Amino acid sequence: MENLNDFLLNYLQTKYNASETVIDHAKKVLEQLEKGSVCFKIENETVIEELKKSSAVGTKNEIRPLILDGINLYIQRYYIYQTGIINNIDKMVKDGRFHIITGGPGTGKTTSLAKILAEKLNENIEQNILLAAPTGKAAYRMNEALRFSLKYDEKKEHTHWVKNTDQKVLEILNKLESKTLHRLLGYIHLSVNFKHTSENPLNANIIVIDECSMVDLPMMSKLLDAVPDNCNLFLLGDKNQLASVEVGSVFADICEKYKRDGRIYKELTENHRAKDAPGIVKLSNQILKAKEDKSDINFDDEIICKNIEYRKEDKYDTLIKNFEGLFNARNKEETLNMLKKFQILCTTKTGINGTEQINKKIKELAKKVRFTPIIITENNYELKLFNGDVGVKDEKEAHFIIGEEIKSFSALTLPAHELAYAITIHKSQGSEYDCIAVVYPNDIKQDDSKTFLTGELLYTAITRAKKKCLIFGSKDIIVNSCKNTISRASGI
Repeated sequence: MENLNDFLLNYLQTKYNASETVIDHAKKVLEQLEKGSVCFKIENETVIEELKKSSAVGTKNEIRPLILDGINLYIQRYYIYQTGIINNIDKMVKDGRFHIITGGPGTGKTTSLAKILAEKLNENIEQNILLAAPTGKAAYRMNEALRFSLKYDEKKEHTHWVKNTDQKVLEILNKLESKTLHRLLGYIHLSVNFKHTSENPLNANIIVIDECSMVDLPMMSKLLDAVPDNCNLFLLGDKNQLASVEVGSVFADICEKYKRDGRIYKELTENHRAKDAPGIVKLSNQILKAKEDKSDINFDDEIICKNIEYRKEDKYDTLIKNFEGLFNARNKEETLNMLKKFQILCTTKTGINGTEQINKKIKELAKKVRFTPIIITENNYELKLFNGDVGVKDEKEAHFIIGEEIKSFSALTLPAHELAYAITIHKSQGSEYDCIAVVYPNDIKQDDSKTFLTGELLYTAITRAKKKCLIFGSKDIIVNSCKNTISRASGI
């Protein structure tokens, strides 16, 4: 990234003889991009006028390294991505083909989707439906959730619609399989582009994307380009979760823009897991409230204590005990299944409470175990293993759940990977576990001081757990972090 930034700044000087003001504000845009914002907002009218006079700065329809749109200054490429998103959504909204379903875990997003898809298939059973999610884990979870939502249970009222649904429709829905966005769009080796574009759109009547909060600006732009005319697009996700690792908070921005339009936007608020995990539900609501009114969350609340356990000491004793099932697994099937039971989530990779240190310590304490959990850290299109895919590794092979089956790979041919007893909260998006341990810094100085601890971070972490959540770290740091919020500038 630094080399590209230096190239742009040098290009502005040599090609356009850009003024100090232009160079200074180009640096500010680049700084904002590194923080996840799409643009830099300029409040000074004098600066805006000077930028307008520069040949390096263009307006909406011009080709220039920098684009000024109102008070927003962009790198041209990101302005094109954003404009593409806005134009494609506007077109779909006009045709009634754009739909948003948002809500926290357990609010019934997948069940709502299943009902809608059943209605669409009742109208025309020949419709082609495509499902996708940003990561392999999220795609697998989407498949799991959809299958579960199609099971009739007389005791559960929200499943009664299944009994009255045509059997052929249910068969089609049960056969649907979610892919990663890379697989959906058709990745091209060593290219940032995809096979499916506006010139070669996807073959679909309905496209559904889950975990949309994870989708960054460039990927959302490329996805929307590939949506064919007369195709309905459904975006699902939790707008309160962490934004994408890369640039943009596209899903949250889109939700904010359309939240008052009932034809497009549906927000689910009733949590159906409240009976099983009332403490997790209550704490997640307290975090959302703290973001709004800066109030303190309360770990001592009677209901929260049912599922949330704050721990000061004995971190490694507790963590090792929760991994016993994984350590004692006899085969790859058992081991992969145990990955759903317990996971450590950290705010950062570095520091004594970061993933690197905790993974190293757990490995030492675990001594000789047959299988160790790993996470892929770079995309490998030939093996079809992608950044964020989690599996298990023995002496000779690594095993991953891809789609509905277990696939094994030689340990010698694996792309870059790391131990995954502990992963970052960002990497956990799109996953669910029975129990999690969330590890925050004990002292902000002893860990990565650049880590921006926010309410979205803790909200995303605790809502990965279905039954129980253990929390380690400084209580003051955790409580105060919930009053911080992610703020990314964009023009959506």
